[in-house]
Amino acid sequence: VEKLLCMSPVDFHGIFQLDERRRDAVIALGVFLTESKLQHKETVVPYLLRLLKGLPKVQWIEDSSGKKHRGKLPVAENFSFCLVTLLFDVAQRDPTLRVQVLEAILDVMEVLLGMCLAPQTQDKENLCRYAVPCLIGIGRAFGRYSNADESLLSKLFPKITPQSLKAPHEMDGLRRRSFNDFRSILPSSLLTACQSCDSLRHKTCSVSSVSQASPERTTAAPCSPGGTNLHYFEGSYLPDGSTVDPQYYFSTISSSFSVSPLFTGCSTKEFHIPLEYLRQLLQMVKRIVAESVLKTLDAILAEVIEANANLDLYYRNFSDPLYVVVFKMLRDTLYHMKDLQTAFVKEVHDFVLEQFNSSQSELQKILHDTEYIHHEFNPLKLRCQANAACVDLMGLGHLCERFPVAVHSVTASLRDFLVIPSPVLVKVYKYHSQYNSGGSDIKISVTNEHSEATVLSSKKNQPSMYEQLRDIAIDNICRCLKAGSVADPEIVEAFLASLSNRLYISQENDKDAHLIPDHTIRALGHIAVAMRDTPKVMEPILQILQQKFCQPPSQLDVLIIDQLGCMVITGNQYIYQEVWNLFQQISVKASSVVYSATKDHKDHGYRHCSLAVINALANIAANLQGEQLVDELLVNLLELFVQLGLEGKRASERASEKGPALKASSSAGNLGVLIPVIAVVFGEVDIDFMWEVNV
Repeated sequence: VEKLLCMSPVDFHGIFQLDERRRDAVIALGVFLTESKLQHKETVVPYLLRLLKGLPKVQWIEDSSGKKHRGKLPVAENFSFCLVTLLFDVAQRDPTLRVQVLEAILDVMEVLLGMCLAPQTQDKENLCRYAVPCLIGIGRAFGRYSNADESLLSKLFPKITPQSLKAPHEMDGLRRRSFNDFRSILPSSLLTACQSCDSLRHKTCSVSSVSQASPERTTAAPCSPGGTNLHYFEGSYLPDGSTVDPQYYFSTISSSFSVSPLFTGCSTKEFHIPLEYLRQLLQMVKRIVAESVLKTLDAILAEVIEANANLDLYYRNFSDPLYVVVFKMLRDTLYHMKDLQTAFVKEVHDFVLEQFNSSQSELQKILHDTEYIHHEFNPLKLRCQANAACVDLMGLGHLCERFPVAVHSVTASLRDFLVIPSPVLVKVYKYHSQYNSGGSDIKISVTNEHSEATVLSSKKNQPSMYEQLRDIAIDNICRCLKAGSVADPEIVEAFLASLSNRLYISQENDKDAHLIPDHTIRALGHIAVAMRDTPKVMEPILQILQQKFCQPPSQLDVLIIDQLGCMVITGNQYIYQEVWNLFQQISVKASSVVYSATKDHKDHGYRHCSLAVINALANIAANLQGEQLVDELLVNLLELFVQLGLEGKRASERASEKGPALKASSSAGNLGVLIPVIAVVFGEVDIDFMWEVNV
């Protein structure tokens, strides 16, 4: 500790000098502090707080070559993000330090905001290069803390494992040989509803070494249970609390950890913030997002860029990143606050509603602006993030939980938002589909006769802003229905009837009509899982999905299979049996069509969705709870394996009667798709049971 403190920056008359070596020393000191369970906190924490308070006057020394950090966010932003993340880790672990940490962070935010509000008294280049980025970095970290034993700082700077030292091609080989490259079907809200974090954490790792991580991520996660969501999930998080590539946080605008259960899946640790500090934070946010302040900062930045053409300031304007950062900060800080004064809650709600309406207008203005469309700095993307945070803050689901009388009107509004659908949602979807085009995210390992593995994949980035807005709306519908069903048991049945009708309303003249059944099916799956303990919910939804399946055959069938798989994971025996019967039928039918000697091109069977069934079975195998159901799944899979083998043999015999005989091995590939699934189940089954299975 003494050596690290000696390497860390020293205060000379209130000014710290921060070069790369000293910044690294501070991070190393923080990692030691959190991983040692706050040893030497009486020495280290006061030093960190002095450094924090000195941020507005820091003398920053950047790498002169400019090559090492190309593509990264500003140095001041990244360091302040790490420092405040560390301090919130400390405050979470030691409540006696909480007030001291909160006061120090809010004080330095006030100083930085004061510099932004009086730019005429500041050096403009220093303001743009360091002061504003520092404020952004603090906002990205404020109020975030870890729900797990591992600190957020340790997620940013993970331990180096022997595997991570291997060359990329060696890692590819390891991954390919694992066979466990499946697409997760569990978006964050379903993950939250299905099981507790602890019960899922070790299982989800076995499903996918690839993954669909979070909002704009392009790197694969080491263990990602998050489906289209989750993430942590929003630009930076997975539901089990693990990070994807830590470099994401140092190179992506507005990326941050989140304490929202929509993203983290659970929240077992509370972080109480006194009301006086929440009021101070709210007033600060109001001042930051004032139009005059944002326009002034944008004008100063433009002036500095024009005067210093070779200066890389990363940002093209400050208004959009500041706007989204402070609203996500406010959302995550307030999410778990309990027993707040009604007047304060109303003040937050009115302010956020006003800003949401204003942001809608901004969206309309920039939807056709293509100036930055291919740049990381994308005004549309950032405004959508702010909108998503506003929707969450308005808390329609929470509103219904506190005032059930509002359930009918709120659920109707959210339903219409999804299935009319909302013009803003449609426009954001167009952006999403244009720049996130691609097929499903299934990965398949194909092995040739020389045992050389080839991985066929379609990478999926983190959930887009469209996906976030859609899933937040669905999540709030679930909250509303759960709250309303206590007083009115018929409300769910009525809502399901009104929702399912949208599956059959013809919209031939509407080119965005495909969003209606998509949103409807997703909402049905979420409701089924979220309300799995409520009578007369899962069975009607199962019936609705069964009736829509393959009527007519389409890519919606893949989505239906995903929802059915999620419903099975809840552990309902009746649902399991019904869905298994359907999955078995699909597998056998698709197999017979594939290996039929006389192919009827009009009869595709279930080939368009057979791989989705295999993927769903792998997810079920990794996440199903209860020894009896897991044992039953294993027996069913082995029986299906034998059945597919027999079907292949019959196909071979029928073909030999009509033409050249087919080799018996010609159907082996269809058997092969089940092997990875069975392998996943073997990892979950009691070894004693294995001796009882008569293959």
